[in-house]
Amino acid sequence: MGKLIGSGELPLNPKAKGQGHPIMFGDPQPAIHFEPFPEGGGYPKRFIEWALRQMKCPHPNQILHLCSGSVTSGTTLDIRPQTNTQIVADCRQTPFPDETFDYIMCDPPYSQEYANNLYDTADNYPTPYQIVQEASRLLKPGGKLGILHTQVPVIRKPMKILSVHGITLGCGYQIRAWTLLRKETTQWQASLYS
Repeated sequence: MGKLIGSGELPLNPKAKGQGHPIMFGDPQPAIHFEPFPEGGGYPKRFIEWALRQMKCPHPNQILHLCSGSVTSGTTLDIRPQTNTQIVADCRQTPFPDETFDYIMCDPPYSQEYANNLYDTADNYPTPYQIVQEASRLLKPGGKLGILHTQVPVIRKPMKILSVHGITLGCGYQIRAWTLLRKETTQWQASLYS
């Protein structure tokens, strides 16, 4: 049985239904951001704390969570009303004004098949490109987007990839990419601020 860094033995049954994903490898912290998610899905336990540090986000309530599922911290948006999200909307067309947020996180279904099989939302499957496109509209200049997906998204200016991390729950689990992006200030915006 492998060891987590600083956390002892791995659980014997990492697939305990309704309790979220097993703890990710790395530098885990206490998980405080979730309701139980009986349908599966969601960030690995203790992932949000790690992601906040990567994003240099000072407080979890400053995050907009797209495809939020069972996340309870920050502002939550999901297309499924049964997730008890604060805002029920498609993450590709949110009801927020331009340049509203400094930080956005997203853990969408990884394919149309996943969207159908896990959540019955195949008709509303958001591609990583579509998520980045909407996040770019929502982020203030200098704002950051973190997206957890099986692919690194294709991006266009003003978004810039800052880092990509492989995230896994251990041997036998699919690896996902945590892509951290920043919205760059355009020349036009820079002239306004100077």
